[in-house]
Amino acid sequence: MPFVRVGEFRTKEGTADEVARIYEGEAIPAIRGLSGNLTALLLRQHEQPDRFLAITIWRTSADAEAYDKSGLAQEMASKIRHAFAGPPTLTTYEVYGIG
Repeated sequence: MPFVRVGEFRTKEGTADEVARIYEGEAIPAIRGLSGNLTALLLRQHEQPDRFLAITIWRTSADAEAYDKSGLAQEMASKIRHAFAGPPTLTTYEVYGIG
C-alpha cells in the first residue's frame, strides 16, 4: 500500500524563497531518484508564504523507512534547517485510491 510522509514547517522572515529554491533544485530530484519513491513535492501556502508542506509518496512504508535510514532525509533537511522558524513536524499516512 502506498505511504505518504508530510513534513510541515515555517520559515524565518526572508528565507522562504531560498528554501523553495533549494528544496526544488536539490531535495526533490534526489528523493525522486530513490527506489520506491513515487513522487516528492513541496507546497507553499498561498495565504502565508512562510508555511510549507514537504510531501513524499512511497510504494510502501518500508521504502519510506529505507529513505529515513539512508540519511538523505537528514542531509536534505540540513540544507534548509537554518531557515526553520521552529521545529518541523512529520506526519505519515496510508494512501487509498492510487496505484
